[in-house]
Amino acid sequence: MLNLLAELQIGPWAIEHPSFLLSVLVGFVLLGLLLWFVNVPQFSRPFFRALLSERAESIKTKHAQVDQATAEVQHLRDDYAARLREIETESRQRIDAAVREADAAREDIIAEAQKTARLVQLRTEEELSREQTRTRIQIRRQIVQISMDAAEKSVLANSTESVQRSLISDFIVGASTASVNGRSVSASGSPTQGGA
Repeated sequence: MLNLLAELQIGPWAIEHPSFLLSVLVGFVLLGLLLWFVNVPQFSRPFFRALLSERAESIKTKHAQVDQATAEVQHLRDDYAARLREIETESRQRIDAAVREADAAREDIIAEAQKTARLVQLRTEEELSREQTRTRIQIRRQIVQISMDAAEKSVLANSTESVQRSLISDFIVGASTASVNGRSVSASGSPTQGGA
């Protein structure tokens, strides 16, 4: 076999020492087998197998943690979504209740305002009625006073002794006629019935 290797020529290079090449190849094969079956740190197959299995376990653990975290986040998201729906429903109910209360308050305020307006209108009408009555009374008093003043002026202007005697005699005749008919005349000059 050494002769075969000696005759082997690879390109421009020729193998001058085939025994050296064979010993290197045998050494490399032995080293490969040694590293393959014996646990030499950082060089052997069991070391890499243990390292890869630890890495696979670490990846599985981290993957499980990520899945768990994703599930927790999904659960939190669903919980927040449910809370938001509850809050939205509750806020709608509160808004609807506030609108109903506002409508009821508005109706109460309108009813109270209408009642107050009616009371004010009635009071105003009563005040106007009283004021009209007062005004009529004052106008009557003024008319009576003006009439009395005019009559007094007229009496003073037309009053002579003969006119006054004529008035007194007419009064006496009227009084005697009234007493004859069953009536008596009071001191003010108005006839009363039955002498009372």
